[in-house]
Amino acid sequence: MKKLVVCFDFDDVLTDKGALNKLAFIFGPSFAELKLALELFEDNKTPKKFFKVMRKIIKLGEGVKYSRIQDVVKFLRLSKNAKSTLKKLKSDGCKIVVVSINDENLIRNFLKKNKITEYIDHVYAARLGVRNGLLTGEISGDVIRTEKVGIVNKIEKLYNVRRNQIIYVGDGLTDIPIIKKVGRGILFCPNPVTNAEVLTDKQLQKMKKADRLFLVKDRNLENILPFIK
Repeated sequence: MKKLVVCFDFDDVLTDKGALNKLAFIFGPSFAELKLALELFEDNKTPKKFFKVMRKIIKLGEGVKYSRIQDVVKFLRLSKNAKSTLKKLKSDGCKIVVVSINDENLIRNFLKKNKITEYIDHVYAARLGVRNGLLTGEISGDVIRTEKVGIVNKIEKLYNVRRNQIIYVGDGLTDIPIIKKVGRGILFCPNPVTNAEVLTDKQLQKMKKADRLFLVKDRNLENILPFIK
């Protein structure tokens, strides 16, 4: 196998339940704001708008105890066969990277809890602002500044690879821009909105015909392995 870097989204890919929805319920002071947040998390087709709204939602969490965010880890579970999949990729010589707009500490705590830290080479994630144990309402990190796409250049430099050696595994619309930038993309159990985007986007259709884009419908992470080579 040639040198490959495999990037995983966190929510609904490595985890079987999304952390973002749970964070929205922690932050949202009213039903209307919660509903808006959840709809945008699910269906927004424009990454820049998504990340702009993400900042507004994080602002709603100002003053919330940071420990409440870390408590979300208790409710998250690994996707089916995630550990064995990561182990297999690692044994094949792949570098494994997590790319997510979730809080980096939350992700690292999840990896530690599930004893998979040893398989992860790098985490690109957001960082929530914290002061005296309370959220400041600010969020930072490369994935926020560049809407995930900017991570491609960083990975190329970090591992001395070309982008055609990078594979991205995601599940939603905000993963599509980065999938278009790398060698191969795998959509893991995408929702109907994302499926519709694949069917109507000419570039994605071209990637499918060139065996550069694959869809996995079963929630078993091992099913991505045949597409990583």
